[in-house]
Amino acid sequence: MAKILYFITDTDPLGIELAMQHKGEEVGICLLQDATYFACKKEIEKAINQGIKIYAAKKDVELRGLTKLIPPEVKVLDYSEIIDLLFDYEKVVNM
Repeated sequence: MAKILYFITDTDPLGIELAMQHKGEEVGICLLQDATYFACKKEIEKAINQGIKIYAAKKDVELRGLTKLIPPEVKVLDYSEIIDLLFDYEKVVNM
């Protein structure tokens, strides 16, 4: 079973849709920059319900005023924690 991490940086839902297509693999989504808005939207709820781990960059969440809107299932990480996260996955997809 492969472990795949998607880095998503914009508001195009294609990255989330692609991540949800993986079956039998451990998938994570890391939301950066404007993609942190997804942490408050229904698209991400579907991914969470599918067992995908969701992460969001703390600095980007704070800059956009989303801190109180992020659901508890989304793990908010600082940049050093995001770097550590890279070593937990075998493949990285940047969208």
